[in-house]
Amino acid sequence: MRKVELRMNEDYKYNVIKKLVETNSNKKSAALKLNCSSRTINRLIKLYKNEGKSGFVHKNRNRKPSTAFSREVRDMITHLYIDDYSDTNLTHFCEIVYKDFGISISDNTINKWLKELYIVSPKAKRLTKKNMKITLNHMQANSK
Repeated sequence: MRKVELRMNEDYKYNVIKKLVETNSNKKSAALKLNCSSRTINRLIKLYKNEGKSGFVHKNRNRKPSTAFSREVRDMITHLYIDDYSDTNLTHFCEIVYKDFGISISDNTINKWLKELYIVSPKAKRLTKKNMKITLNHMQANSK
């Protein structure tokens, strides 16, 4: 049998339901502890009896979000910006990407990707450029 790792809130919910089933406690107090309805408590009791501890693991755990971009698209967009459009601001670049490639992406997402590569927009404020320069200098000093 595989060991089940629960997160803090899942573990709390599991322990409350486990205690409720084993001691035949009051469902209303369990509902107050978990901040849910008594109908949800009934559903959780059924889940506990059928699946045990593994039933309390969130079903979307370890799944990639459906709205996430693939690594290839991310690399293509960042290389496109670096190679051809580094003089444009990010909002204009988003419009170009949508028009030419049909990929709808926000400027905040592109900004986040470029900051990971230590690239700032030409429209960036002085403080942002200064902070990026400090970060780069700090990284270079640590690598020596």
